[in-house]
Amino acid sequence: MGLPPFPSSGDTNARGATIARSDGTRLTRRIAVAQRKGGVGKTTLSVCLAGEASNRGLDVALIDSDAQGSAGKWAEPGYLGFPVYQIALEGQSVAGWVRQVHEVAADLIIVDTTPSDRALGAAIALADLVLVPCTPSGLDIEATEQTLAIINAARARREGWPMTALIPNRVDLRTLEGRQFSEELSNFGEAVAPGVGHRTSFVRAFAFGLAVADHAGGSVADAEIRHLYAFVEQMLREHPAPATSP
Repeated sequence: MGLPPFPSSGDTNARGATIARSDGTRLTRRIAVAQRKGGVGKTTLSVCLAGEASNRGLDVALIDSDAQGSAGKWAEPGYLGFPVYQIALEGQSVAGWVRQVHEVAADLIIVDTTPSDRALGAAIALADLVLVPCTPSGLDIEATEQTLAIINAARARREGWPMTALIPNRVDLRTLEGRQFSEELSNFGEAVAPGVGHRTSFVRAFAFGLAVADHAGGSVADAEIRHLYAFVEQMLREHPAPATSP
């Protein structure tokens, strides 16, 4: 299946916990971390959420779909507890890319997307849940509108899937400005996830090739990711029916 994964620090296939269907059978769930604008923290959230899932015993894989390979660079030291697959859409058909993604075996697959309409459309078309990071800037709000338009086009073809949650990123929700930003996001009519602040722990985690839980366990950044992951897990458990794949 294309390139092998970047090395990980453990055997993720040996982990036992799963996200299951209502009848208890195993179900692969796919999350796309997507935004029409770059520089909003997609890779940081993708890696750290995958790290949290792995630390909780879930069989998780991360797909880096960006030709720049930011998640792959994070994984290069070999200390992440899960595999990262470099599967870029650039240079191949959407059908070929989707086929490669479906060949990845894991209970939870997180796709770190690139900010192009073609890449977003491909990732959203196979996702059960789309996480849309948004920082408090007018450009991000405009890009979020564009991203939601792509999501709604997919929903029209997929009986309402995928689920979507907006993530207030690099913002302090304890401040008046942060609360106002969260309220602004809620006007889109989608779920609004717990916010994540602008933390140096994320920058240092990247420098050491670790998820933030492994680099700065017990930090505010770690707590924010754990809170966000719990929100994501609840959304997946409350909507156990698999999305229809293209």
